[in-house]
Amino acid sequence: MQQANRNALCYAFIVAIGGFIFGLDIMLISGTFQYTTLEFGLSAIEKGNIAAAPNYGALVALLVAGYFCERLGRKKTLMIIAALYIISAVGSAFAPSYLTLFLARLIGGLAFTSLSLASMYIGEIAPPQMRGKLVGLNQFNIVIGILTATILNYLLVEWVSDGGVAWASAIGLTEGNVWRWMLGLEIIPAVIWFLLLLKIPESPRWLMLNHREHEVHAVLEKILPPEQVKGQYQQIKENLKTTDHALSYSEQIKILFGKKMRLALAIGMFMAAVQALSGMNAILSFMPMIFQQVGGGQSSFEQSIWVSLIGTFFTFLALILIDRLGRRKILLGGLTVCAAALATVTYGFYDATYVISAESAAQFASQVDNVNLTSLVGTVYQTDIAFKNAVVGAIGQDAFVAIESDLLVAATQIQGMLVLAGIITFVCSYNFSLGPILWILFSEIFPTKVRAIAITSSALIATIFGGILVPTLFPWQLENFGAAYTFLAYAGFCILGFIVMAKIMPETKGKTIEEIESMMGHK
Repeated sequence: MQQANRNALCYAFIVAIGGFIFGLDIMLISGTFQYTTLEFGLSAIEKGNIAAAPNYGALVALLVAGYFCERLGRKKTLMIIAALYIISAVGSAFAPSYLTLFLARLIGGLAFTSLSLASMYIGEIAPPQMRGKLVGLNQFNIVIGILTATILNYLLVEWVSDGGVAWASAIGLTEGNVWRWMLGLEIIPAVIWFLLLLKIPESPRWLMLNHREHEVHAVLEKILPPEQVKGQYQQIKENLKTTDHALSYSEQIKILFGKKMRLALAIGMFMAAVQALSGMNAILSFMPMIFQQVGGGQSSFEQSIWVSLIGTFFTFLALILIDRLGRRKILLGGLTVCAAALATVTYGFYDATYVISAESAAQFASQVDNVNLTSLVGTVYQTDIAFKNAVVGAIGQDAFVAIESDLLVAATQIQGMLVLAGIITFVCSYNFSLGPILWILFSEIFPTKVRAIAITSSALIATIFGGILVPTLFPWQLENFGAAYTFLAYAGFCILGFIVMAKIMPETKGKTIEEIESMMGHK
């Protein structure tokens, strides 16, 4: 690999560390619910709010991220984001109440804009033949973060189980505050990311847009072979020669919603919605909860590790193939497999039954009123909703929350391997297609003069649907509609996504940003 390509890879990897922290954040929180629910007495909606809190912050941040990107530059904005991650991690680890935990995670959500800004920056510094791989690093680091978080959650729970080990107790790692350690571990990578961002250069296209031509050459010499520098410099300059940095926010919005941008905007907005409504964020945020309902021999944390590990491999595979197979083929194939996988999960939960045996009731005698629980022994319930309602009616909501995890494992009669296979297949397909393709498309289909506004606007749609609505409503859906109909809805959105994207999505592999602008009719 040439030195220039190594430099581009290094800068892209540093920026994509924000994706690692994002993945760490959304998965670490999934391991805390069984503890925070008891400590703070969380309802289903409150649990959803804790999971979705960062996305409320992202919703606010995305409204102004485009402005900061244009005025301060990509690099400085990313450094602000890293600082916000640090503040959020510290606040979450020491939160004394539901409200303060919610607010601390909301601050972290201001940093979730790192995903859209990373794709923007990497797309602007990546050589055309490497752009798919380098932008895909964003998704790769997300799944690495998710895998790391599942392992950390598992280890922390194991260390504090059965009284914990001596060194864990010595440092305050106990059953009562293990969730604080889960959230506090995020501080370490956030600090490292902030320091590494000092090493990256500013985007050459942003420099040109701000009439700092003398700096553009220096950056291009770092990321391109010598023979390509002059040609790329002229291409960027020619493409931006009619662009005035003084364009107001309203003027950029007018351009974005103009006729020439219609196709790009439709692709970006719809793709963002489909990726979100596929249900991935809900599955990640509540994976242990899902596996509690599946039951089985392994703990929900162990199952989450295996799912994350396999998903990581398929993300790596996508990075290898994305610039060979192309974006369109991978996306449409991925949507098909995602729909089939979610349909499999739907069938698994639809076919499940729930029954409490005498042995199961006996094991909870010390925790709940066993007489009332025993009254349910032998009754077969056809849905998870009917089962939960019956248990709550017999022993009360507070008692049910205390034993929910173990009770579901004991009472669930389900084709667990079928559901597990469906979830693994979905995660693999998502990580191979929907996950990386979204950020690659964002980095490619919008012109430089409105890219910051366009990408953050599309990311806003992804945040509203996938970051807020889906994870917030997921526990409520499980309680009121049941797992089967919840996953059926996600499968339906994947099918809708296939139909629409098959009609409107072009192929962009191997083309420069300027060539894509011409193909999309922006000029």
